[in-house]
Amino acid sequence: MFSLRVAFFLAACLSLTAADTRPLILDEVQPPVTLATELADYRLASHILPVSYNITLRPYLLESDGLKRFTFDGEVHIEVVPTEITNSVHLHAKNLTFSVSEYWAKPAQGVATPAGTNFNAANETNPDTDIVKLTTAANLAANTPYILHFVYTGLMEDDMHGFYKSYYVDDNNVTKWLGSTQFQTNHARRAFPSFDEPKFKATFNITLKRYRTFNSVSNTRLIGSYPSTEAGYFEDVFATTPIMSTYLVAFIISEFAARTDDKFRVLARPEYYAQTQYPYNVGIEILQKMGEYLNLDYYTLGNDKMDMAAIPDFSAGAMENWGLLTYRERSLLVDESATTLASRQAIAAVVAHEQAHMWFGDLVTCEWWSYTWLNEGFARYFQYFGTAMAEDKWELENQFVVDQIQSVMAMDSTNATNPLTDPNTYTPAHLSRMFNSISYNKGATFIRMIKHTMGEAEFRLALQNYLVKNSYKPSLPEYLLAEWQNTWPNSSYNESSKDIFESFTTQVGYPLIKVEQNGDVIRFSQQRFLLKENDGSNASLTYTVPISYTTDLAPQFTNVTPKFILRSSAAMNVNFVQAPKWIILNLQQTGYYRVNYTESLWHAIHSQLASANWGGIHENNRAQVVDDLFNLARAGLLSYNLTLDVIEYLETETHYIPWTSAFNGFSFLTIRLGNDTANFNSYIQALTQKAYNKLGFNETESDTALDIYLRTKVLSWACRYGSADCINRAKTYFQSLSTVPKNIRATVYCVGLREGGSTEFEALYNKFKVETVATEETLLQNSFGCVKTQALIERVFNLILSDEIRRQDKSSVLATLYTENNENVSPVFALVTQKFEELAEAMGGYSAVATVISNIAARFTTEQQYADLQNFNKNSGSKFGSSQATLTAAEATVSENLQWAQAKLGVFRSYLAGRNGGAMASALSGLSLLLVALATILRH
Repeated sequence: MFSLRVAFFLAACLSLTAADTRPLILDEVQPPVTLATELADYRLASHILPVSYNITLRPYLLESDGLKRFTFDGEVHIEVVPTEITNSVHLHAKNLTFSVSEYWAKPAQGVATPAGTNFNAANETNPDTDIVKLTTAANLAANTPYILHFVYTGLMEDDMHGFYKSYYVDDNNVTKWLGSTQFQTNHARRAFPSFDEPKFKATFNITLKRYRTFNSVSNTRLIGSYPSTEAGYFEDVFATTPIMSTYLVAFIISEFAARTDDKFRVLARPEYYAQTQYPYNVGIEILQKMGEYLNLDYYTLGNDKMDMAAIPDFSAGAMENWGLLTYRERSLLVDESATTLASRQAIAAVVAHEQAHMWFGDLVTCEWWSYTWLNEGFARYFQYFGTAMAEDKWELENQFVVDQIQSVMAMDSTNATNPLTDPNTYTPAHLSRMFNSISYNKGATFIRMIKHTMGEAEFRLALQNYLVKNSYKPSLPEYLLAEWQNTWPNSSYNESSKDIFESFTTQVGYPLIKVEQNGDVIRFSQQRFLLKENDGSNASLTYTVPISYTTDLAPQFTNVTPKFILRSSAAMNVNFVQAPKWIILNLQQTGYYRVNYTESLWHAIHSQLASANWGGIHENNRAQVVDDLFNLARAGLLSYNLTLDVIEYLETETHYIPWTSAFNGFSFLTIRLGNDTANFNSYIQALTQKAYNKLGFNETESDTALDIYLRTKVLSWACRYGSADCINRAKTYFQSLSTVPKNIRATVYCVGLREGGSTEFEALYNKFKVETVATEETLLQNSFGCVKTQALIERVFNLILSDEIRRQDKSSVLATLYTENNENVSPVFALVTQKFEELAEAMGGYSAVATVISNIAARFTTEQQYADLQNFNKNSGSKFGSSQATLTAAEATVSENLQWAQAKLGVFRSYLAGRNGGAMASALSGLSLLLVALATILRH
């Protein structure tokens, strides 16, 4: 599943502007764990194993269905085999009403089906765990097949889970309803009773009853469509699936159109057919090349077709249902004239992510969600390296560094983190937590680190062996480790492989490698990197770390193979033939660690960066230096004066990767500055001047993808922080909305609203109302948050409360309203807390609102804002139920941020004031010399 959770992403492909096209997941309201529910009770017993399901579903989607509309009828036959003698059957069901619940021994082939025996009437259902405990009249024999038979009805709700309803409005202004599915992690039980855990793999035979004007798709190929006994209806029968988990089952009943060949299809509402061409082309190519890389062609795995469908309402970014990948429309559809390059890349990347799951997740599946990274880590890895197989000009290897590694390091250096392999995973809330940036970003980062330690050829062979040995089975991390060990070429590294593996998968966090020089000897030691002291984190953790480096004695950044393994138990000294002038660790940031040097070594690195061509330092390492400096200073391990001194080199930087690290670092500081940004405005304009002058507003034929992305970022920051030239040029473009170049629209739209008023907002809103390109619609609605007046802030907030913004998009639109302008933080907080009950209704629950309040509070900079939060929590917190803990944690975050600002922000403010003052003095000095010269000329 492609998703971003908690404080965003979830890792998305690109983090470019306010008009972020990254997918979001709405927070789901979780039932509280009752005292009577033990954690172990959330897991199914393993004494009965499913073999196959035969499922028939009939949804009611027509207005003529009356009171039955948006419900469905279901029938399922489940073949099971007990592993022991038992009279107890445990399985999952949620929001299903049963009319038949019976069982019988499976007869031999050719023997008539016997009459069913009802389960005993006194059956137990736990509303917390969704586990139904059925009791049989007589014991079931071990290792003997039985059939469980259920007839039931269910609900098609609008929360985008289970078998749910969605809609769109066609070109004739007619509302079209459809039924779609989202079962990961624990929602198959809302469509059919099931053994709804990933380890319980089985085959599935799906039959869908649909009205004649609809069509249907499922995981496998349609093998027959037959008139139903019900007038106007057909029964669509699909081929048996491969052996797979329940969460991968999927089906859609709709009026979609398909771009297709004999194996591959892209489905969308008919009006969007033209936008399916690019995903169709890139999807075919990536699927083929992934199969070649893994030496397992997709079409040989047990499913002879692949569908990708664009769903109007979809909670995740996309979902890896075997043979039927489902996406948000904006995550799949491309319009050549309107879709930005960033969105195009994001779409190719999400296609690669979901297709990678065909091997990592579908064919081989994590045994339980404790090991989610075995699915999502590989999918996120191939999201970049699989996409690069088809789109080789986007420099995705370099983008991975800033998008994935550096973004997850912030979370993984606090007490809020969790290990990749987390045995403490039971409840729905636990399951939700596992789909965070640790499983995705850190999982992919760890996999990439292992690749560069092993070598590409050995890494690839290990993956091929892992997939073959574990096909159609649940997997555990030790199975992956075994294959890595079997193919590891370096015996000394192989000896450390288990220690490396366990250091980074069973422990939280990552190391800070400390580098000290004494002549020709350099000492390497480590400690766990933490952003905050005394936050409850275990600071004593150490790791077994592959270390790469280069020096001025033989500088090179291309061979990233580690030079040695730093053990968790001891420091290491390395002797050089002579004293290096400088050293840089973690070549191209292929390892998962930060680096801190002595002050003299930092100055030596600064000298290199300030020399021609940045001293030959690779752009990934320039980005690493910037990111490490910002975070070391934030943690109090390095002075801000030293940090800011080194990053002055950015005045000459013109590459996207280092600038992305810089903007991310500055983002934290500008949030802490609040509305006090006058000196920062001058500072960032000076720092970005060379890049701004080089890139400007207009694309050229020589622009690379990263040039285009950097232009978007530089323009966004320059306009936001007061560049008159930037603002004026953006406003000029805004005057003709239909002709704004697509890759600068985010900046132009935002500046138009930030600097304008109701006229500009109405112009953009009217464009949004008639937009037919999903990516452009997303960009437009995410630009609404750039408004600054109270009246327009309220206007946008009311749009979020309304149905004009789909539920799946409300969080992202609301986020732009308080992130694009620091001045909006307090007004938006006031609106959210005044209308929190309406917002909970609009967003699907109080959990989502608690997350919004927490995110807003993280941007507070004054004691008054802190007091406002405390008062709200005191007066209304109890209404949030189990989510009240989120509000309490928000108070702690605000307190910590205020303390941090009091202790450290003054240094940054003084630096800005001094730099600005120096620039002013220099300007006045230059003006004085000019006046003297002019006076001299006039005298003569």
